[in-house]
Amino acid sequence: MKPIRIAACVCFVFLFLVSGCARPPAPVERPAVVAFDREALRQRSDFWRNYRAKLRLRVDSEKAKFGTRAIVLAEGGRFARFETFSPIGQTTALFVLNDTGPFLFIPSEKGVFTAREPETLIRYFLGVSLPFDTFRYTLAASVPPDLADGIKAHSDAGVLHAIATAGSRYFDWQFVSGGAELKGVYVRDGAFEGRIDYEPPVPLAPEAVPKKILIASADWHMEVTVEELEPARDVQPSVFYLPALRDVKLVDLDKIK
Repeated sequence: MKPIRIAACVCFVFLFLVSGCARPPAPVERPAVVAFDREALRQRSDFWRNYRAKLRLRVDSEKAKFGTRAIVLAEGGRFARFETFSPIGQTTALFVLNDTGPFLFIPSEKGVFTAREPETLIRYFLGVSLPFDTFRYTLAASVPPDLADGIKAHSDAGVLHAIATAGSRYFDWQFVSGGAELKGVYVRDGAFEGRIDYEPPVPLAPEAVPKKILIASADWHMEVTVEELEPARDVQPSVFYLPALRDVKLVDLDKIK
């Protein structure tokens, strides 16, 4: 019996030593929540609440490849004007958003197009699924004011992520230099899911202006070169409405989907 007891003791000591040397499982690392300057975001959003932008756009999708010049006027969240031009300066499309809804006038088609959602009209004349609200804030490199309070920030691999959700909308703004420059955004908004990148990153200071903006989804991408961007003051309300037009057809795109 003695040899059996001795063997049992040896096994017990061996198992004790092995278990004592075993390393506990490494804890799962989770991004630490960090302080973020929401006030700087609010100041930038307020500064660019009303603006005028002069742009060059290049769109590359499965359906079309084209470039155009455009002027965008934005006033708050309810009024906007987005006009594109031919190389000789003629209007090729005029989109307006006002208190009566969104409208799109395309002279070459002699038609005024309507839809319940502005995105339907944007898709019709640009060929991309991009919510206009996301587009207008992208041009100013700012954050929608209604999302600023709900932002949660964390740092990962030297990049500060500022994340906000609202229903099915998801935004992940990515900042470098300790949160002082906006590098890009990952967005899920309506039918659009993709990335927005700024080259170079845009300082968070209110007056800073983007230079080049790259917007891309799985099946299209757009390059925006900002030639001018300035706060708009004393804009006449009439610019957000279509002019009086004759001999044009009215087309409801919601009814012909």
